[in-house]
Amino acid sequence: MRGPGMGSVEINDARGPAAFDQLMRLEQESTEIFQVQPSFLPGFVQVEGYAAAVIGEITRPAPVDTELTEKVGVRMQRARAFESRLKGETPPRMWAVIDEAVVRRVVGSPAVMREQLAHLIALSRLKTLTLAIIPFDRGVHPGMAGPFEVHQVAEGQAAVFFECTNGDEIVGTDQELVRHYRETAESMLASAVTGDEATALLESISGSLSS
Repeated sequence: MRGPGMGSVEINDARGPAAFDQLMRLEQESTEIFQVQPSFLPGFVQVEGYAAAVIGEITRPAPVDTELTEKVGVRMQRARAFESRLKGETPPRMWAVIDEAVVRRVVGSPAVMREQLAHLIALSRLKTLTLAIIPFDRGVHPGMAGPFEVHQVAEGQAAVFFECTNGDEIVGTDQELVRHYRETAESMLASAVTGDEATALLESISGSLSS
């Protein structure tokens, strides 16, 4: 499905590696992005130590596994490319909605987590990125059903990406479904802390981590 102003990106439905490949292309042309993550930080904001711990625990590699190194390398390349977009001349507008549990869970080690939180604070100060943290006291929220992200590429053209343990999936043909997930993400923003409140929460958590 191709529309005016979409450049080289064609939005199709896909599963598995093809879905992720399309996501990486969308990341370079999306004008608006909503990311919802209840379990761990989105890949684009992860530092290397955090990424290695997350990927390592999920994939459970052998003691000597070059695949882990390759996967971490790909994630870091993706993160650097996306950060360059956020700081570039035509950055996307992005909203990252995460659960408080995500930033409180120590991933890797306290030192890794402090580095990760510092990086997250720095990114959250970019004018193009809104970091939204849903506090524990807000109770159950729709994002707890699982992670997803919505990419708006051009007027009327968008896709929703689902990261799943049994295979990633991207949907672009069902625009009603895409709108549903965008509206879900937008509704969650009302329950979240952002701006200075989010920064203060991250700094407090970082300061409480043991050496």
